[in-house]
Amino acid sequence: MSARGLLRVMLFSFLAWVVAASLAWAQLPTSTLNGIVTDPQGAAVAGAKVTLTSKATGLTRDTSTGSEGQYVFANLPPGDYDIRIETQGFATREFKGVRLEVGRATTLDVKLALGQLGQEVTVSDAVAQVELTQSTVQGQISSTTVENMPLNGRNFLELAFLIPGNRPATNFDPTKTNTLEVSSAGAFGRGGNISVDGGDNNDEVVGGTLANFPEDGVAEFQIATNKFTAEVGRSGSSIINIITKSGTNELHGSGFIFFRHKALQGLPAVFDRTQPTPHFAREQFGGSVGGPIKRDRAWWFVSSEYRDQGHAVPVGVRDFTANRVIGGSAPAFVHDYLLSGRTDFRLTDHDNLAVRYSFNRSLDIDNGSQRKPSGTAANRQSSLNRFNSLLTEWTRIISSRVVNSLIFHPDWFLNSIPAFSPGDSVTNPAGLAKGNEIRFASLQDGANFRIPQSTKFNRYQIRDTLSWVRGNHTFRFGGEWQHWNTFALFDLFGSGSIFTTEDFASRVRSSHTGPPDDRDIPIAVAIKSAATTRPPIVPFYPNSYFGAYVQDDWKVRPNLTLNLGLRWEFDDVVGDASNLHPCASLTVVDNTCEFIENILGTHQGRDFKQFGPRVGFAWDPLRRGQTVLRGGYGIYYDRVVTEVPLLELLLNGRILPLAAFNGSTCNSAVVPANQNHTLGACSASDATFDTGTPTLAAPFSGGNAVFGIGINRIDRNARHPYVQQFTLGVQQQVAKDWLISADGIHDFGQRFLLGRLLRSSASTQISCPNGVDPCTVTDPLTGRSDQVTNIESSAKSWYDALLVSLQKRPTGGDSFRWGFNMNYTLSKTFNFSNDDQIPFNGSEDQVDLIERTNNLRLEKSYAPTDERHRWVFYGVFEVPWKITISPIWTISSRVPMDSLVPALSARLPILPRNALGREISTGAQLNAAIDVWNALPTCTAAVPSPSPCNADGPPPSPGVNPGRLRLSHVDPNLKFGRDFNSLDLRVTKTWTFFNEQKLQFISEVFNLFNITNIRGFNNNNYSGFNNDITSARFNQPQRTAGGFFGSGGPRAFQFALRYSF
Repeated sequence: MSARGLLRVMLFSFLAWVVAASLAWAQLPTSTLNGIVTDPQGAAVAGAKVTLTSKATGLTRDTSTGSEGQYVFANLPPGDYDIRIETQGFATREFKGVRLEVGRATTLDVKLALGQLGQEVTVSDAVAQVELTQSTVQGQISSTTVENMPLNGRNFLELAFLIPGNRPATNFDPTKTNTLEVSSAGAFGRGGNISVDGGDNNDEVVGGTLANFPEDGVAEFQIATNKFTAEVGRSGSSIINIITKSGTNELHGSGFIFFRHKALQGLPAVFDRTQPTPHFAREQFGGSVGGPIKRDRAWWFVSSEYRDQGHAVPVGVRDFTANRVIGGSAPAFVHDYLLSGRTDFRLTDHDNLAVRYSFNRSLDIDNGSQRKPSGTAANRQSSLNRFNSLLTEWTRIISSRVVNSLIFHPDWFLNSIPAFSPGDSVTNPAGLAKGNEIRFASLQDGANFRIPQSTKFNRYQIRDTLSWVRGNHTFRFGGEWQHWNTFALFDLFGSGSIFTTEDFASRVRSSHTGPPDDRDIPIAVAIKSAATTRPPIVPFYPNSYFGAYVQDDWKVRPNLTLNLGLRWEFDDVVGDASNLHPCASLTVVDNTCEFIENILGTHQGRDFKQFGPRVGFAWDPLRRGQTVLRGGYGIYYDRVVTEVPLLELLLNGRILPLAAFNGSTCNSAVVPANQNHTLGACSASDATFDTGTPTLAAPFSGGNAVFGIGINRIDRNARHPYVQQFTLGVQQQVAKDWLISADGIHDFGQRFLLGRLLRSSASTQISCPNGVDPCTVTDPLTGRSDQVTNIESSAKSWYDALLVSLQKRPTGGDSFRWGFNMNYTLSKTFNFSNDDQIPFNGSEDQVDLIERTNNLRLEKSYAPTDERHRWVFYGVFEVPWKITISPIWTISSRVPMDSLVPALSARLPILPRNALGREISTGAQLNAAIDVWNALPTCTAAVPSPSPCNADGPPPSPGVNPGRLRLSHVDPNLKFGRDFNSLDLRVTKTWTFFNEQKLQFISEVFNLFNITNIRGFNNNNYSGFNNDITSARFNQPQRTAGGFFGSGGPRAFQFALRYSF
C-alpha cells in the first residue's frame, strides 16, 4: 500500500472510532454476567454493590443493582471470577470461582440473608446452567476440554465437530490442503465467520478459515450454530469464536512432543496391498509460557508449535495388466510452524490494552484440485501458505454501566502453488499427452489444471464496542469497517486438460495392431489456456466492507428476556469494484476493463438495503432458573469471496481466454446415419475412429469448440446471499449437574451465487439461439467467440434439523471426577449445487443441455455432505492413580452419491443430483431407473424436445440431433453409502512433583475399533465410492475418511510427553 493509501486508511480508522461513540461494535468473543438480587422474601434489592474479581489477573469491576434488583457486567474477558454482593442490613454473599465462558451470558441470581454488613456467606456452584437470557443455539468448549481431547493433527477447528449441527466440509480449493473446514447448518464451509480474539480469521479470497493457532494457546472455543445476535455478520450459517490465552499473576508454562509412525497404524481397506506401504512419521512439538510483567498490571503469554510430518497421500494408479484403477500412494510432507504471543496491560483502573501477534507458515505436498474421484501422483501440488496477524484492543470502562472497546487488526496472507514436477501422465504407450492433464472417467492424471497459482492479500479491520446497561436493557451498538487488497496469479488450464470417456479402451478404434491401448480411448473435449501472457495475472483488486448494528437484550420480566437486533451491512464484492467497468473502446487493447460489461450492461451498484432484523426470546415459565424455552427468527447475509470478481477480471476473454477443441468422432455401421460420425458412435461395438479425429496421440487437433466456463460475468442483478433462520427449543436443568437441550432449526437460503451458462439476453451484440443453447459472444478486438458463464443469484438452500444434547457437568473428588457431553443431530440438507459461488462445477448446465431445457430446479437435491444422523460423545474422566481418560466417539449416517455417466459428462439425467443412498438405495432401484432411461424417446436438437428424453450428450452441433445412449444394468444387490463410526481415545498418566509441576505421559488411539469409514475428499464425490454407473468398479470404495492418516482413517496410535508448571 502506498503512503497516501495508508494515510487514508488511518484517517478513516480514526473517523470510524469517533463515530463509534454512538455507533459501536460489540465484541462477541467476551462474556456477560447478569442476575437479580433479592431478599429472603423474594423482593428486589436495589442499590446492592456487586463486585467481581478475576482470579487470574486481579482485575476488578463493580456495579450496583437497579430498581428491580438487576445487575449486568458486559464485555468481560472469559475466565474464573470471584463475585461479591454486599448491602446494608444483609450478610455479604461471596461466590468463588464462577466460570464465565466466551460468547455466553451467565446468570447468577442471588438471594441475600438478613445480617450485619461484614457478615459473610461463601457459596460455590450457584450459577444457573441453563441460558436464561440468550436465544442463540450455541456450544462452548472449555480450556480443560481443549487440553484433553484427542485431536488428530491438533487443529482447533476440529472442536466444532463436538457441537451438534456441525460436520466436516468438503475440500473446495487447492489452497486448503492443510486446513480444516466446517459445514455448519448444512453450509459448504466457504461461508461462516471465524474470529480469534475478535479479529477476522476468514479467507476473503476463496472462503474458509485462514490460519491455524497453537492448541496450547487456545483458551476457549465457542460456536453459535444458529440464530446469533446482530453483533456479528457476514455469515449465513455459524459464528466461531476463539479466545487465546493470556498471562496471569503466576508464571505458568508447558512443553510437549507428540510422535506417530506408520508402524503404529493400519492400512486403509481401499489400499492395494501389492503396493509399497505408505510412509508416515510425524513429530509435533512446542509449548507455552506466560506470567506477570508487573503483578496486577501487566502480563505476557507466548505459545508455539511445529509439525514435521513426512507421509504419503492416496493416489490412483492405472494398472495396465488388469485394465483397472487401483489405490496407491505418493510421497508428501507437511512442515507447519505456528506462533502466537500476546501482552495485556492494565494502564489505569479504567483502561486495559491487549496486543497479540500471530504467525503461521505451512509448506506441504498434497493432492491437487480434483474433479474426479481420485488423482495420480503427477496430479499432486506443492503449497506455501504464510500468515501474519497483529491485533490491538483497547478497553475503556467509562462507568459501571458503560464499557467501550476498540480493535485494530491488520493481517497479511500469501499462498503460492508453483508448477509441480513430475507432471506427465502415465500412458500406454508412454509419452501420450505429455505435459497435459488427462481426465479419465474416474481418474485425474498429469499436471493439475489449477496450477501454478498464487494469491496475496492484506486486510485492515476496525471494530469498536460500546455496551450500555440501562434499567432492564443491555444495549450494544456496533460498527465494523474492513478494507483489503488482493493480487492473484492463476494459470487455469495452463497445462491443457483432455476429457476422455473411459479409463481404459474398451476396444480397438484406431489403426494400430494388437490389443486396445490408450490411443483407442475417445476424447469428449479438450481445453487449454489461450493466454498471450502466461501465467496470467489478475489486476489488483480492492474491496471494502462496512457493517453496523444495534442489539438490545431486554429483560421484560425476571423470567423473560427478548433479544432484539437489527444489522445493516454492505461491501463491494458483488460487481461493484472500481476495476469491474466497461471498456472505453472495444477495439483497443486494455486489460483493466471488461468488454462484456459493454455488451451486457454494468452491475446495478451497491446494495444498500441489506438489513437483517433478528428477534429472539428466552423464557423461564416455571421461574425456577432451571427451564428455558427459547426461539427466534433472523435474516443473515452471507460472505461472498473475492474469487468471484477476480474470476470476472481474469476470465474476461482477454487476460485468460480458454481455447476448447472438439473431441473424437467414430464411424459405425450399426448406428443410424444421422448419429454416425459423432462421439456417441464411438460406443458402438464396431466403432472405428474417423480419419484425423483427435486422440491422446494428438488431443488438440479437433476443430474449435465452446466450453462451459467461457467468459465469466457477474449478473447485473446479482446480490448478496441471505439465509432466514428459524429456531425453537427448550433447555432443562435436571438435578444439579445435568443439562438437556433440544432445538428445532429451519434455515432457508436465497440468492446464493451460481455460475450458469447465459441462455438469453436482450443485447443485440450477443447471439442467443433459442433460450436453451448457450449464448455466444464475439470479442470485437480478437474475433474470438465464446460462451458466457453468468454468475447469478439464483440458487437456494434448505436445512432442517433437530439438535439434541445431554451434558453432565464435571463433578467429583480428588480420586474420581467426571463429566461428558452427548449430542445428536437429525437433519437434511437440500441445495442447487455441490459448491457455491465458484463456477467450475459445470454440472448445473449439462443435464439441461442434454434434456433441451433451461430449468434450474432440476438441480434441487441433496447436498454432498448431507448426513441424516450424527451422534457425538466426548468427555473427561479422571480416575484413580492420576489417570485421565478422554474419548471422542462419532457415529454418522452415510452421505449421498451421484450417478455419474462419463459419456454424458453428467449424472443420469432422470435422477436427482446425489440420489444414490437417498431416493435410490439399492442396485435394483437404480436398474429400474436405467430401464426408464433406455426406453425414453430420443432427444432432438430442436427446442422444445421430448422431455424427459434419451441422448448421448448435447447436440454435437446446431441442428444435428444427438444419438441415443443405452446403459447396462448394475448389480441389483448393491447398497449405496456407508455409515461412519470412529472412537478416538486419549489416556493420560500424570505425575505431580514440587507442588505445581506435572509430567504427563499421553497415549492416543484413533479409530480404536479399526472400522472402515469410506468418505471422499472433494465436493464432486464426497461419498468415497466409485460413482461411475457404467464402470465395472461402480460402487467400489476408493477413499477412506481422512485419507491414510486423518480422522476416521485406519486405526493409529500416537504417544506424547507433556510437562507443565
